[in-house]
Amino acid sequence: MPQDLVQNYRGLKAAVIIMGVLLVLGSIALVVGLVRQTARINESVTQKSLQNIVLPLELSGKITQFQIDGGRLMLLTEEMDRQKLILLDLTSGEILMQIEPKTAKP
Repeated sequence: MPQDLVQNYRGLKAAVIIMGVLLVLGSIALVVGLVRQTARINESVTQKSLQNIVLPLELSGKITQFQIDGGRLMLLTEEMDRQKLILLDLTSGEILMQIEPKTAKP
């Protein structure tokens, strides 16, 4: 009986050691994966070239508000008491959308 108990303890010790090693190796693999993914994201962000975006004359005016969300820029412009909302793609400089309130006819 004591011999069986000692063998059981040895088996449990071996299982605990093996699981501990697997836990440590898994944690190391997780950290390495996170570092690689972060490096890949940083490379893609720095590889995008920044460019000057020139608004066409009909879209110009006083910029009253702006907001950046991801790769897009939203501008709220005002010219002669008329507001326009312009949505730009920051990577291409393309105007994605313009929203202008319709003026009432007198």
